[in-house]
Amino acid sequence: MKKSLYKILSFSVCISGMVAAQRPAPAPKQSAPIAITGATLHTATGTVLPNASIIFDKGKITGINTPVPANAKVINATGKHVYPGFILVNNSLGLVEVSATKATVDFVESNGFVPEVRTLIAFNTDSHVIPTVRTNGVLLTQPVLGNGILKGTSSVMHLDGWNWQDAVVATDNVLHLTWPEHRKSTDEKRNKEMKERRDANLNELKTLFARAKAYQPKTGIKDYKLEAIAPVLSGDKILFAEVAGANEALEVIKFVQDYGVKKTVLLGNSGLESVLDEIKRSGMPLIITNPHSLPPNESTSPRLPYEFAKKVADQGILHGLDYSARKDFSDARNLPFLAGTTAAYGLDKEKALQSITLNIAKILGIDKDYGSLEVGKSATLFISDGDALDQLTNNVTEAFIDGRQIDLNNQQKELYKRYKEKYSGVE
Repeated sequence: MKKSLYKILSFSVCISGMVAAQRPAPAPKQSAPIAITGATLHTATGTVLPNASIIFDKGKITGINTPVPANAKVINATGKHVYPGFILVNNSLGLVEVSATKATVDFVESNGFVPEVRTLIAFNTDSHVIPTVRTNGVLLTQPVLGNGILKGTSSVMHLDGWNWQDAVVATDNVLHLTWPEHRKSTDEKRNKEMKERRDANLNELKTLFARAKAYQPKTGIKDYKLEAIAPVLSGDKILFAEVAGANEALEVIKFVQDYGVKKTVLLGNSGLESVLDEIKRSGMPLIITNPHSLPPNESTSPRLPYEFAKKVADQGILHGLDYSARKDFSDARNLPFLAGTTAAYGLDKEKALQSITLNIAKILGIDKDYGSLEVGKSATLFISDGDALDQLTNNVTEAFIDGRQIDLNNQQKELYKRYKEKYSGVE
């Protein structure tokens, strides 16, 4: 029995070691200046610089088209493209490893009102999914809960760290709200039940915000729900409000005005087309949820989800994109190709790039350091052989987070190489 147990434990340790080996270790700090030369720089400020150089040291961009320091490591990127790291928002990356295994799922809560829950402490920097997402240039993320109405507070994390303390970029800066949806059924009893549930949820939501507005914590006594909501009312935290349609968007606009919420971002799909004027007047940014989706109803053009970003940009609304098909983490590496689709359907290519870089950084309040290639900002960037928004040409060859050159190997690449060798020459 002891011998059998020893074999089992030995096998488990062996397998664990094999799995751990597939996850690249975090990169060391930048130790010398790095100069990328001869590349096309997509700055995400609306400017594209051909045959340019970019220099960074100690994690910060120190020069663009300036003399290369004598002690710099030079990367010849002639014919290649350099982009700022893409930012993935409103996603479960880092909170889920295997969806079918509950022990690896940290983005579901049983209570619908959990503003006090902080996702950053559950963020798994050792996730085997993260290296596959970095392969396409996604270098920052915002992990959020997948269910609930007031569904916790998120942080911005970069995708290279030993633990969540290493990875955090902006701490607890967004509170997430899913506005209760108007639903209808052909069954009158069902309609009544859904309306009663919605009314109860709205009443609970409004009660919490009213209490948070009047909240005065006493010494030694804290209400953690109200502690999480109060910074939204003071402007120290951003409210992300996800809506199912136009009516819900109008309700959110009125709600935040009634309660004096200082910074609100709407999240919704092309079903918001009819209320873009109202969103523009509200001054709220809009994150367009998953442009690769069906139109909102049968009478709408199937092209609308792809064209919607251009309609939003034409209104002058600050907008970004997410990959929020059920907060799916496994396919989030396809984020840049959503932006590519919006460009294919009329949006200016550099504006499409901004929708997953600088615009998102502005919305999250991290644009001082991230989101574009500018002197003084973080050297969080990557090199691609081709157009990073085109899945046929995007091939990330080098990537850097705060100047640290990260290892782009991952489990999928290892499997590809293994079976390519096995089946090469097989007809």
